[in-house]
Amino acid sequence: MPFDRRHAARRFIQPCCQGQQQSRPVSLFPVHPLAQIIAFLSGGFILSVSLPDPAIAQIVAQAPADSQTSTARQYYNIPAGPLASALRSLASSAGLLLTFTEGQISGKTTGGLRGQYTVQEALAHLLGNSGLQVTRLANGSYVVQKMSTIEPSPANVTLPLMTVSAPTLKQGTAEEGYQVSNISGIGLWGERSLRDTPYSMSVVPADLIENVNAQNMGQIFKMNPLTQEPFIQNFTGVPFVTIRGFQTSSPVYDGIHLYANGSAVSVIEIDRVEILSGTSGFLYGGNRVGGAVNYVTKNSTNIPLRRLTFGNYGGTQFYGHADIGGKFDDRGRFGYRANLLYQGGDTAIGEPINQKVANIVLDGHLTDTLYADVKYTYNDYSKEATQPLFYMRERISIDTSKRYSPKWASNDLESHKAYTSLHWDPSKYFTLRSAFFYQDTRMRVNQISLDEQANKTFIPRMTNSPWEKHENYGGYIYLDSRFSTFAVDHKLTLGYSSTFHEMLLRGNGTVYLSGNTNFLLSELKNIAEPDWGASFGSGSMATAYTARNDNILIGDDISFNDQWSAMVGLNYATTAYKLDGIYGDSNYEKSKLTPTASLLYKPIEKVTTYVSYMEALEASIIVGNTYANRGEVLSPLLSKQYEVGLKYDINPNLLLSTALFRIEKTNRYSDLATPIPRYVQDGLQVHNGVELVLTGKVTDNLTIMGGGTLMDIGVEKSNDPALEGKKPTNAASRMGKIYAEYALPWIPGLNLTGGIYYTGERYANVANTDKIPSYALYDIGARYTTRVLDKALIVRLNVINLTGRNYWQDQYNLGVPRTIAFSVSTMF
Repeated sequence: MPFDRRHAARRFIQPCCQGQQQSRPVSLFPVHPLAQIIAFLSGGFILSVSLPDPAIAQIVAQAPADSQTSTARQYYNIPAGPLASALRSLASSAGLLLTFTEGQISGKTTGGLRGQYTVQEALAHLLGNSGLQVTRLANGSYVVQKMSTIEPSPANVTLPLMTVSAPTLKQGTAEEGYQVSNISGIGLWGERSLRDTPYSMSVVPADLIENVNAQNMGQIFKMNPLTQEPFIQNFTGVPFVTIRGFQTSSPVYDGIHLYANGSAVSVIEIDRVEILSGTSGFLYGGNRVGGAVNYVTKNSTNIPLRRLTFGNYGGTQFYGHADIGGKFDDRGRFGYRANLLYQGGDTAIGEPINQKVANIVLDGHLTDTLYADVKYTYNDYSKEATQPLFYMRERISIDTSKRYSPKWASNDLESHKAYTSLHWDPSKYFTLRSAFFYQDTRMRVNQISLDEQANKTFIPRMTNSPWEKHENYGGYIYLDSRFSTFAVDHKLTLGYSSTFHEMLLRGNGTVYLSGNTNFLLSELKNIAEPDWGASFGSGSMATAYTARNDNILIGDDISFNDQWSAMVGLNYATTAYKLDGIYGDSNYEKSKLTPTASLLYKPIEKVTTYVSYMEALEASIIVGNTYANRGEVLSPLLSKQYEVGLKYDINPNLLLSTALFRIEKTNRYSDLATPIPRYVQDGLQVHNGVELVLTGKVTDNLTIMGGGTLMDIGVEKSNDPALEGKKPTNAASRMGKIYAEYALPWIPGLNLTGGIYYTGERYANVANTDKIPSYALYDIGARYTTRVLDKALIVRLNVINLTGRNYWQDQYNLGVPRTIAFSVSTMF
């Protein structure tokens, strides 16, 4: 297989709580007939309810003065939607302390805000006809109260109020239908409304990840309508995600592009996953034709958080997870967050796993206008008896509930990851955003590949890679400037981003051994470990290759009026490789100017339509170890994408998105030569399609995340005429998925949920003679929230692949067997 596999300025708040911690009450709604959701669940339910999100705080000390005067005008772009979300965005943009009671804003919406306003004008505009007003207190903060009842309060008044600072209050909770109003940022564009982003996107919040007991991102991508269920790289946990028919393996970490090798990611450090469907090279650099996955990590909490979770991911994989956060000082300037995980035991098919993860975050407001954070993650992971890769002559069904590898087929990883970012607003006209990332990973991989024979037996091929070292560096610096030309508002961004990856190998690197004995599947797990040779693993570490991606960017976010806007940009992208040691001695560097342009139109406040065009320089790849031309560097490619889309806020917590697209790129494929194929590239591959995603609350009790993708894909040009008209490998033309949650009105604290996930047929080879069958998977489970000894308690149960369906994730990897997972979370 080829290539071996954030943010608006934070503002401080007063986080002290009155007495014991309070929670939003669980709302009781009129009974809905259970039959209303049976059609969504057809085949089973997952019982679930979310822990109420504690968000009550009060002012107990004098707050600092505003960072700008109350008469200063500032440009705002706040979408229509829930009033709470709009007030959060305003608090973040204006840098103010804003307090209100939860009951005041519950169920209220706003028409949004766009243009130049003072703080008080902006607040009055958002509150509109809500029956609420604001008063500016002596300490410079603002309080929301009912009309005709507002009286100025002394600066040190104690009120049962909620104090809001947008970036640190949680979005995408289960109560909100997992719907997120704003994205943390996308490339150089920065934080913005999800609805007013001219790209097809889906956001998966931490609540959903926790509530389905996901031990890695495979479960989440299986549920998402934009993505195929991915193969999870055993030794890093990084998923090989297929979006719009193209595989993307290089993750984006808090807005920084990384290379796949050595980029370990753990679910406990993730706050949300922002999935961009479509070409993203202009935004993040090369190697993401179909889309990009941005893992946005956790920050400190405004309200003290002390949570313990104990659970089982399936089999005997028991784990414990502690999540602790809060503020160091009474003024709420400086905060912390710590996530600790220990996992051990066997998977549902008997693969021993041991994992230890520690994630530490320190963040704070060094001044009223300067925010900074530092994050560190340690990951120690090992797995034995990993399932082999299958090279099939005939695509037969294989029992996924069994293990087919001996325990010595294993992998180990140790990773140290550090990240820091800075956000400075020196004035209302300028913002400076920067971040830097470093990851040092050591790992070893011992893998078995199985070649199917005509008599349905298998001949194993074995590879063993001694400890190797990967270093990933990445960063960006962006300067935003805001100005107007006549009646046109601009946010002009200049910036630079870069990533660098170095791989160091020991001695002669990987050892490859081919067997000459045929084995039945049942015999494979008893294969003895071969002699890898006396020199295996000896020798010093030496650089095998380095890779670099640089981007010089300029972008202008233009607002013509309340209805029309545009986003245009240029990226001078450079991709470079240098090979050393066992891969030979060669290097290359290629640069190209790649443009993007988007036009947005809002016919009504709740609807945004857009057209967009983007080019991307797709980075070159080094051919992986399973091909005859391993180590060969394939030249970089240029891809193009055309997209038309619409986003509609059906209600404050329900977003409908749809898009039509066309992507053009050069084809890459295996030539299927025997005994070992070569990996080559030529011709033109075209993907035309349509996507639809619906996320949020359909009713007070019913939450939906569903949609689908339909594509017409094919190779239009090739040096080999036999390939023209064929479909690319591992690209499903059809997907339809739905995940639903239903809150039982007659049992407070209990939700029923269920999911159906369909993936259409695909082809395993370029000749389209090996067809991977379509499949539908069903998940069920239970989640119940209550209080024990006055502490919140959540019990979750999930059954994954309820029917035990045997299926293929891709051409080489078996699907996930039936797995029962459960967890219990409690506050302390």
